[in-house]
Amino acid sequence: MGKSFALAILACIMMLMHARVNAQAHSGIGLGAGVNVPFASGYSTGADVSLQGNIRLGNRFALVPAIGAKQIKGDGAIIHEGYQGYSTYTRGDLGGISLALSGKYYFTQQWFASAGVLGIINADRSSSGGLLAIGYQIPFDNQNNVEFDLSGSVLKWSRTSGSTTVAVAGLRIAYNFNFRK
Repeated sequence: MGKSFALAILACIMMLMHARVNAQAHSGIGLGAGVNVPFASGYSTGADVSLQGNIRLGNRFALVPAIGAKQIKGDGAIIHEGYQGYSTYTRGDLGGISLALSGKYYFTQQWFASAGVLGIINADRSSSGGLLAIGYQIPFDNQNNVEFDLSGSVLKWSRTSGSTTVAVAGLRIAYNFNFRK
């Protein structure tokens, strides 16, 4: 375990030392995967996968539409809320098909921030909310890069007897193919 961890750190350092190329906003398409940690009791760490586009709006700006799947497991506990348990529901899984639209701003050639809206739809409940992220992009060449981002989102889950608000932190990696050199 110690050797593989050291090799992973060495590989990351080598990627960060890679020759700089133009990593400003490009138009392209990418695949991403991430880990999500909810800040609410009764939910465990989840995962997501997504297909994202990058639409260049300027040298430092891009619009990022994305579609994917997100999953956060609930513990299945029965929750009683309100006066004498007026509202009862089961704390179920949060997740489903996710749709997001965000704007991305590049501070430097590699560092960026993004903000946007997120919606998640599944068979028995839906969610909407906002998201913020800060990230770092590692270019391999003018057409291929990998980006890492740390995000935070607040999701309001609707259900028949009310709603639940869950804050979620995420760590994501995405491979992007840029259409132009």
